[in-house]
Amino acid sequence: MKLLFFTPTIKRSAIGRMAALIVRELIAQGHAVTVVRTESISLQDQETHDFGVSLVPWNELHDRTQEIQTADQFIYQVGDNYSYHEGCLHWMPKLPGIVCLHDFFLGSLFWAWSESRRDEADSILRYYYGDAAAESYFNAANPAEFIADTYEISPMTEWISSMALGVITHSEWGCRRVLSACAGPVCVVPLAYNRFTALAPAQTEGLELDQSLNLLTIGHVNANKRVESVIRAISSNPDLKRHITYTLVGFIEQEVELALSSLARRLGVKLVISGQVDDTELAQAISNSDVVSCLRWPTLEAASASAIEAMLYGKAVICTDAGFYAELPDDCIFKILPQNEIDDLSLCLTKLLHDRDLIMSYGENAQRWASKTFVASDYARSVEQMVARVLAASPVLEALGYFSDIGNTWSGADTYLLAEDDRRALGIFT
Repeated sequence: MKLLFFTPTIKRSAIGRMAALIVRELIAQGHAVTVVRTESISLQDQETHDFGVSLVPWNELHDRTQEIQTADQFIYQVGDNYSYHEGCLHWMPKLPGIVCLHDFFLGSLFWAWSESRRDEADSILRYYYGDAAAESYFNAANPAEFIADTYEISPMTEWISSMALGVITHSEWGCRRVLSACAGPVCVVPLAYNRFTALAPAQTEGLELDQSLNLLTIGHVNANKRVESVIRAISSNPDLKRHITYTLVGFIEQEVELALSSLARRLGVKLVISGQVDDTELAQAISNSDVVSCLRWPTLEAASASAIEAMLYGKAVICTDAGFYAELPDDCIFKILPQNEIDDLSLCLTKLLHDRDLIMSYGENAQRWASKTFVASDYARSVEQMVARVLAASPVLEALGYFSDIGNTWSGADTYLLAEDDRRALGIFT
């Protein structure tokens, strides 16, 4: 099977890291894969993940006519970051294929795409969400307000799904919108992932091991990761303030860093902000942690790479009881209700601080389950199966499209033109 595989490739992209695993597995299973890198042109000079094959920039794919014409299918990795997925949006309307959907909220992707296509964007918004949603969509004062205003009403999941011949996604919670917009097959497959090489934890200084707790959050630090809530939860209990060190590892904007540092100092919380680090430093930070906070609100992603990574390391993980995280086994993850976030988190951290065995048992359960669930070879086989399903469905969908186009040319009232008996007989095609 010949595949054109569209994905971000740069090291900063967690989707690119996952995609590299899948590509190598597909090649190992005997398939020919051409990787098309989809990040914006301004990012194409950055270091990439190792895909095991040469990479073709999306803006140079026009010169690969033979590869396009002989491909059995086009595979697109799509998430909510326009600078990583610009090439997907350029080619998906021209070369429809299977979308591997990493986020159920795609509003940031849509916003950036729409900047030079506002009339088209307005039509799309009105079609899926109505006039009121379209008229208010671009009125938010900042990104946080934009997400709060749109993630439930107009997440743009349907926009991407409608361009797909089939969709692979990584949890069930957002599938209703996908199914409403994608005419082809849809399936849920656990995200493929592998952890970095585990390193020996550093020795805890100043406190005995059973009297301290190293708490970690990884990834781009923003309001969605609930860092402020974690700081406030720690500050609510003198024991937690004395014995917890809270570390942030990942990109953080200067104003966010200043605000969180100021809050932690005022509340007496030990906060360490490491910023963006390389793979080795990230592996060390996870190894050194006792508990990893993967709180998210609102929950927007189809799966969480940071939660999966922490589980693969055998760490106790605290998550919001919503979305992808709600679908994780209860004996692997500590779940926090978003409606009672700070109080629930304070109680959870207090329990963990005084029960090292509980940390160990949840970490072992998580590692055991994650190691057999988030497997690249399984994901690659699911891609192969989805290609077969899409190819089988294509003639039916083309026929339905043909008859729909004919029907759209007919005049008349918005009522069925066929008798009830005729419509019943034609039901075999639906």
